[in-house]
Amino acid sequence: MVKKILLVLTLSVLTAGMVFSQTDFREMAKNTITVDIGPTIAGAAIAIAGDMLDGFGIGVQYERQLFQKFSVAGRFAYMGGGEGALENYTEQGVTETTSLGIHLLSFSIEGNARYYPWGKTFFLNGMLGYAYMAVKFSGNMVETVEVNGQTKEEAVSINMEASQSFVKLGAKIGWRISFGNNGGFTFEPALGYAFGIGIGDGVADQISKQMKEKSYADIQDNMFNQLLDIFQNYILIGGPRLTLAFGWRF
Repeated sequence: MVKKILLVLTLSVLTAGMVFSQTDFREMAKNTITVDIGPTIAGAAIAIAGDMLDGFGIGVQYERQLFQKFSVAGRFAYMGGGEGALENYTEQGVTETTSLGIHLLSFSIEGNARYYPWGKTFFLNGMLGYAYMAVKFSGNMVETVEVNGQTKEEAVSINMEASQSFVKLGAKIGWRISFGNNGGFTFEPALGYAFGIGIGDGVADQISKQMKEKSYADIQDNMFNQLLDIFQNYILIGGPRLTLAFGWRF
């Protein structure tokens, strides 16, 4: 099955390249609008794997061909998801039940520069942009204390929010495959990697600080920091990127 997919992709690239080579720069379609479902697939996979309540992502891009081998593009991307967690903990006669909901979201505005070495379909892409990430924890913590055979419950509401801005950088390689004589329906597969340089205090540090201020010591452990770091560095802001974009060239 994989070999068949690679064969179809190779034939599509060769066909698109032959069509493209027959059109000089003055006549070629110079505008491309695409919708990237790569983040949509990633969001769905995260939702399924993590049993999330929701998970969604999308990317939209406009590209303008400036020269035969060079173009610029603007891109907007969004991804978000939410998850619920329930934990029980008992020690020295105290039973703690923590019900915690987590919601994360991010969006980015990116500027891209593309170089087409052969002036056809294959391209090298460099990206510089702005990204924003926000996280919210909400729920409650109930402590059940047994004293002299009597049970006493104490409930504490949990509500924490944090956000951070980033300078976002990245690079990728891909193919812009058009199926018309000059423009028309376009399919763009690409692989790349992105990372963010945080501005100000990190989200994990902000959450840890709020936990200390609000005396959430019992739920303060490395699990939350690790979770936030994974989402930030490999999913929402940085990490490997798969582009599967569909659109129109005109």
